[in-house]
Amino acid sequence: MPNEPTTERFTLTSTEGLPIRVVLDRPPRVKSLVVIIHGFKGFKDWGFFPFLSEALALSGFAACRFDMSRNGVGEDSETFDRLDLFAQDTYSTQLSDLNTVIEHLRSDPALRNIPIFLLGHSRGGAIALLGSSRVGQLCGVITWSSISTVDRWDESVKRQWRQDGFLSVPNQRTGQIMKVSTRILEDCEANGPDLDILSAVRSLRTPLLIVHGASDETVALDEARVIASNAIQPSLVVIAGASHTYSAIHPLINVPQPLRTATRVTLGFLTAYSC
Repeated sequence: MPNEPTTERFTLTSTEGLPIRVVLDRPPRVKSLVVIIHGFKGFKDWGFFPFLSEALALSGFAACRFDMSRNGVGEDSETFDRLDLFAQDTYSTQLSDLNTVIEHLRSDPALRNIPIFLLGHSRGGAIALLGSSRVGQLCGVITWSSISTVDRWDESVKRQWRQDGFLSVPNQRTGQIMKVSTRILEDCEANGPDLDILSAVRSLRTPLLIVHGASDETVALDEARVIASNAIQPSLVVIAGASHTYSAIHPLINVPQPLRTATRVTLGFLTAYSC
């Protein structure tokens, strides 16, 4: 149908020569462009991301979601079969991937001068905030369940991590043990000022929507409050009963009410601040 969004799938190449797999849902008339950023152990086709992209596109917003080059997911788009890549991921690598995606989108004549929003979930929220200063024509940033600091580990964990050479992270959904090398620790130490999330929040000159679940079991609600307290133009929305993923699972069989609420609030923000 002529008024239905179109879906484009393509692959970009990261600065390290790795694939960045992208999905762009584009309505016939684009109000704004929303770049969606997944979090740790996340991927573009997980759970609520396709639902969210479709909801945005049906409301007139071009929605771009992509797999970070080192997120560990291979060509089938849902299987963590590249744990070698996952082990070596860093915040700086993800910021570079985000930049690669935005540069490509801006090379499209139809999207070149379209206002842009960044929307990130969990660690993706941090990448959205940290990457916001590099984005021209930015109208706003949206975080869902975002972390407020990249330093997530106490000193005893770091010591053991360095001694072993890796940190083991269980994936409850797949049953895999996903190893993380010390490369991310070295990135945090070498690039501390550039990875200071709250500093990025204080520098943000566009509106910021902070969405968080009241029952988030992974990232404490206090982290959302800290982000809001450091922002110039914050809107903090706490969703009662919502988990870290807004009660969504993978695959998304039914759309839970907390996810509907997060999506509705997000659409309201996008409509209000499209510039």
